[in-house]
Amino acid sequence: MAFYKKAPEFDLGELNIENIFITDFMPSASGTYVKVYLLGLMFSKEENKDFRYDHRILANMLGMPLQDIHEAWQYWERVGIVTRHFHEKQQEYDVEFHSLRALYIQNNYSSKTPQKTVATHDKVLGNIQDEAYRRLMKSVESMVGHPLSYSESRELSDVFENYSKDADWVIRAYQHVFVERGIKNFKVVKQTMNQWLELGLTTVDQVNAHLEATSERFTVYREILKLLGIAYRMPNQGEKNVIDQWLDQYGFEPNALYALIPEISKKTLNVSFNYIDKALLSLKNDNIRDLQGFLAKGDAPKTEPKPSHKKKNYTIEKDKIYTEEELEALLLRRNK
Repeated sequence: MAFYKKAPEFDLGELNIENIFITDFMPSASGTYVKVYLLGLMFSKEENKDFRYDHRILANMLGMPLQDIHEAWQYWERVGIVTRHFHEKQQEYDVEFHSLRALYIQNNYSSKTPQKTVATHDKVLGNIQDEAYRRLMKSVESMVGHPLSYSESRELSDVFENYSKDADWVIRAYQHVFVERGIKNFKVVKQTMNQWLELGLTTVDQVNAHLEATSERFTVYREILKLLGIAYRMPNQGEKNVIDQWLDQYGFEPNALYALIPEISKKTLNVSFNYIDKALLSLKNDNIRDLQGFLAKGDAPKTEPKPSHKKKNYTIEKDKIYTEEELEALLLRRNK
């Protein structure tokens, strides 16, 4: 038994990849980062001096956003197998690929002279596992209920490196997703943190204030849906917008809405958000914000009368036969 490779009939080129990359670095990296590294490595071996590849060409070939390309090079530079050389304006940069075999020899067989070392994923973890990171890992393990697996540890280290070095902020994200929402999914945690960062929530206090406000608002959504006979689902975005309008633009308090909606609903057999909205807008225009004012007003939104389709009854008189004297009398009256 043997392994061999048949010589190709046509030479279309091939990429020489060091085994160390496949065994030590590829398993711990995301698929996106591996694609970027391999295509960039192929570009580095091109001998065409008249054409210069750049990050945009790489992004187009891989069908990825340019931001993903930059994040990949940042990752490989942290790992230590490439170096980014920035241009004068510090916006564009070249990528230098290091020989993994040379770095391996430096790390394991070099003299005592300090050398730049290459780091595997475990070594990267070792560099960032200060007290804050160890506290973060213990907190997440307690929420998950078991020691983190290799992939889970990699996800956690990526979050700590790229999202926030504030361990308390990261712990709050895992607590919100794992404990409060009951979703044991690391990807959902990343989505949540992205949403918080887009909203500018960079501290635990800001996050807590946001969660408290949104929690109260969702309580209002659910209560109003119950009053309208929709207790089996969460509100859709259109319903949220209408309820937000009642609270924020019309100025009604939640308790006032809880009292007004049942009374307004008594005025019609076809209760809808549009009907309630017209009634509340009318109350708002009359500067009425509570049930007492509504009962004193004693009306509901007026609706246009529907056209009647009933046929009108017309009385058609039968022809009358007049005598000569009657006809003469009629003519005399008309001539007068």
